[in-house]
Amino acid sequence: MTNRQLAIIVPVHNELGNIAPFYERARPVLESLPAISWQMVFVNDGSDDGSLERICELRAKDDRVKVISLSRDFGYHAVLLAGLSLVSADRYAMIDVDCEDPPELLRDFHAALEGGADVAYGIRSNRVEPALVTFFRRIFYYLNKGIADSDIVLWMAEFAMITRQVRDAIVAPHTTYVFLRAELGYVGFVRVGIPYVRGVRTSGKSHYNFFNMTRFAVAGFLASSTFPLRLILYLAVVVGFLFPLVVFVAGLGTAAIASLASVATFYFALIALSTIALYLARAYKNGVARPVFVVDKNRTYL
Repeated sequence: MTNRQLAIIVPVHNELGNIAPFYERARPVLESLPAISWQMVFVNDGSDDGSLERICELRAKDDRVKVISLSRDFGYHAVLLAGLSLVSADRYAMIDVDCEDPPELLRDFHAALEGGADVAYGIRSNRVEPALVTFFRRIFYYLNKGIADSDIVLWMAEFAMITRQVRDAIVAPHTTYVFLRAELGYVGFVRVGIPYVRGVRTSGKSHYNFFNMTRFAVAGFLASSTFPLRLILYLAVVVGFLFPLVVFVAGLGTAAIASLASVATFYFALIALSTIALYLARAYKNGVARPVFVVDKNRTYL
C-alpha cells in the first residue's frame, strides 16, 4: 500500500523552549501511524529568540523537519495559512508547539480519517484560567454560533487533521482576514470531534492576553457573520415603533420630543456608523489584496 503523505503544520513565534520537547514527543506518535510518511513543518512567524536556529538543529538530524520562515510576525492564522498553502500532502494536521494540545491525539485523528472522516478535531475541555475568561470564552462561542451566516462548530479550535480536499477548500477564499475555524465550519464535509483535556505549556508563557483575546473574538464575529449589519435594520425598526409609543405614553411635549429624538438619533448613528466602518475597512483591505503572509526564502527550508 502506498504511503499517504502527512504534513504537520506547527506555528512558532518565540517558542525556543518548546521546539525540542514538542519534536521529541510528536516524533514517536507520527512514526507509529501506519502507512504514513510525514513531515513536520515549523512555520516561523518572525521569531527573534533563537527559535529558527533550534528548528535548524533538529533539521540537521532529521530531514523530515521543515521550516517556513515569514518575513515578520503576521499572526497565528496567517501562519497556518502559509503552512497549508505552501506544503503539498495528502493530509494535514495543525497543532501548537507548546504541547497544550497533546500530540498523542494525532493517532485518534488519523484513525478518524481512516474511518471516513474528512476533518478530525479536538474538543477542548475547560483549561486552567480565570473564571471570568472562561465565562467570556463561552459567550463568544455561543454568540458566534448564534449569529454566524453558516455553521460554526462549538469548541473547535485549529487543532485538527484534515484531508487534501478540505485543505483545498479552506485556502481557496481570497481574504486578508483569515479565520480558519470559520472556514472549516463553512466548507462542511464529514467531521469528527474528539474530546481531550488541554495540558500545560511545556515552557514559557502564552502570547495571548485579554486584549488579544478580544481582538480575536471581534475578528471571529466579522469573519463569520453579517448579522451586525442586519442588526442596524432591526434597530431602526424597533426604534421606529418604540419612539412614537414612548412619546404617546409619556405625554411628552415638543421640547422633550426633540431632546429624546436627538439622543436616540445620536446613539443609533454611533452604532450604525461604527459597524459599517468595520465592514467597510475589511472590504477595503480585501480590495487592496495585500498578501496575508510574506515568506523569507533565505530562511525557508522545505
